[in-house]
Amino acid sequence: MERLNQWVGKTIKRGPIAVLTHKNGDMDTVGSACALANIIGPSARACGIHMSTIARSMVTKTNSDFLLLDSKSPTWPRDLGGLVIVDAAGPSQLGISIPNVPLCILDHHPAGESFEITDSDIEINWETCSTAEIVFSWAEKYANDRISTESRMLLLAGIVTDTGRFRHANADALSAASRLSDVSEIDFSTFLEDMESVELNHSQRVAIAKALSRVQTLEAGKWFLSYTRAGTNEGIVGRSLISAGADIALVSRRSHGETRLSARASRRATRGGIHLGDIMRKMVERSEGNGGGHAGAAGWSGSIDETDATSGFISLLMANQGGTNNGP
Repeated sequence: MERLNQWVGKTIKRGPIAVLTHKNGDMDTVGSACALANIIGPSARACGIHMSTIARSMVTKTNSDFLLLDSKSPTWPRDLGGLVIVDAAGPSQLGISIPNVPLCILDHHPAGESFEITDSDIEINWETCSTAEIVFSWAEKYANDRISTESRMLLLAGIVTDTGRFRHANADALSAASRLSDVSEIDFSTFLEDMESVELNHSQRVAIAKALSRVQTLEAGKWFLSYTRAGTNEGIVGRSLISAGADIALVSRRSHGETRLSARASRRATRGGIHLGDIMRKMVERSEGNGGGHAGAAGWSGSIDETDATSGFISLLMANQGGTNNGP
């Protein structure tokens, strides 16, 4: 954490710091970016090209500042001092081109396509359950008096979502969540209930209902797989399938000429040896694109159609455990 603290201190003297999220804008990347920018102070600002529904809700609830960038023509300050990239292991996960300024990479995934690191850059990649834990570890040690209740809520939300509501949490994640909630006296039960009750508009509710009505099931070796297509909120659909009894949930989405797979696994599956992040990285070897993630939650995106992508995932899942199946 000393390297991060030195980098922030040196960079902020050169100019403002942008804290950039990955292109999918989930709660961990957005929460980590907003909290880090809040803690650094007025000279830092969180930004990215997308926010998920739950991330947008939490940003609004905490009155946080998040700048949505144009993916084709992002606008950066002329005197930008440096760029912190949170929760992204490589440039393809950002969805935009980045300026030639000093970089600080904060991530917790195995690196695939990595950033080009120079002497003015630093990279911190820990085997934590979430990027929020990395940000909190730095803040606890070097800026504890500047961690507001709102920043704690953002970081706690990042841990909650990236651990699958603690189904895939380890002792360090649980300890960080406890410290985040205890110090600021966040009522944990109420906090979780508020996160679960994110308001969806009518079209989102309809899209989720349609996705659930299209669910197909498959005995993938010893695992019960549920898979479907969705137009929005793949994460909510995936969690619903796991709650309904699936060992593994796979949700595909086709948009703007790109197919995205979003997968979730139960605790039983991850304890049994399933690592969705590894499977999604093998999807990259099979079909190119970008992919990776955690044992219990992972994603992939590429140019092939949904049927090919779904079949590829199922084949890799079967190969992972020595099963056989003809696919969807």
